[in-house]
Amino acid sequence: MYYFDNSATTQPNPEVLETYQKVAQQCFANPSSIHALGVLAQKLLSQAREQVATLLHVQPKEVYFTSSGTEANNWVMQSMVPALNHMRPDAKRILISAIEHPSISEQISWLKAQGFDVQQIPVNADGMIDIMALEQLLDANTLLISTMAINNEVGSVQPLNQMATLLNQYPQIIWHVDGVQAVTTQFEQLIHERIDAVTLSGHKFHAGRGTGILIMKQRVSSQPFLYGGGQESGLRSGTENLASIVATAKALRLAVAAQDEVKLRLQAYRQDIIAALEEHKWIVFAKESASEHIICAAFPTIPGEVLVHAFEAKYVMVSTTSACSSRKHQQHHTLAAMSVPDHLSTSAIRISMASTTTQADVTALIKAIETVTAQFN
Repeated sequence: MYYFDNSATTQPNPEVLETYQKVAQQCFANPSSIHALGVLAQKLLSQAREQVATLLHVQPKEVYFTSSGTEANNWVMQSMVPALNHMRPDAKRILISAIEHPSISEQISWLKAQGFDVQQIPVNADGMIDIMALEQLLDANTLLISTMAINNEVGSVQPLNQMATLLNQYPQIIWHVDGVQAVTTQFEQLIHERIDAVTLSGHKFHAGRGTGILIMKQRVSSQPFLYGGGQESGLRSGTENLASIVATAKALRLAVAAQDEVKLRLQAYRQDIIAALEEHKWIVFAKESASEHIICAAFPTIPGEVLVHAFEAKYVMVSTTSACSSRKHQQHHTLAAMSVPDHLSTSAIRISMASTTTQADVTALIKAIETVTAQFN
């Protein structure tokens, strides 16, 4: 099998699994317990938090562990936003890009029901936030802006530095960045003093499922998201998933350490894959703006789902769109925001790589592109 659905989930690193198993078996106590084993568990939790903080250039007390990236994004909108609004009652505007993950975009109706003025920031034909449009939307009453670092469907790398320059004119605005897709090749994008909050998800960088990370810098206010025993500084109660947290911190460290090599390798793979697609008359989206690990392409008139199964028959695993919407047959909302016609967007597939992608995988994919294309010509 040749796996090219890494934007949906990555294969856990064997070293990370070994760490998970070791902690789960040997340090299974509750970190809140005051006996020796509980104290050891708390020490490991603190070390994991410090490790993540060091990698992201933040303070340990600004690192919060969640069950997923989705939970972290819900925390931002449902607890952070009300707390921020309590501090700034007249600030009712929230800006969200038109290409956000459903864990952000599906909360828009809830935000509006709470009385917030939610505006979507348009993107250009390359899937990048329209900086001029953003400039027009920003005002003194904007409370929060939430944008991706890397789009999960077409891979477009967002102009975070340009956005930071704009937002420097509005220091009162809190800026949240969904960095879930950034770790593979664009981790450095997330290290910026103007970014106030960041979401990460462990299973996107070779940890297991079940652990997300929310960075909230000290100037960010939040009310509790989950009530109970007072874990995570009283903001996210629930006994910590210690083994997964420690393993996730290790996975992040390994991913960051390998990033330079991975980025160069995947860039070369990407060029070869795009050349093969274009040779066979596929249309590649966000060709110049996408991260090295994501390719979104369409073979006109053939439904994306049909193409996915055609590749599957060749033991090559790709996806139609994000995993969250592919089974629901939802519209490819990023391509729609990019003004791509329906007859093309319905034929789109996503090819996504990771540090585990090999030359053998790419060779098999390129051969499958030739075979699948011939099948429908």
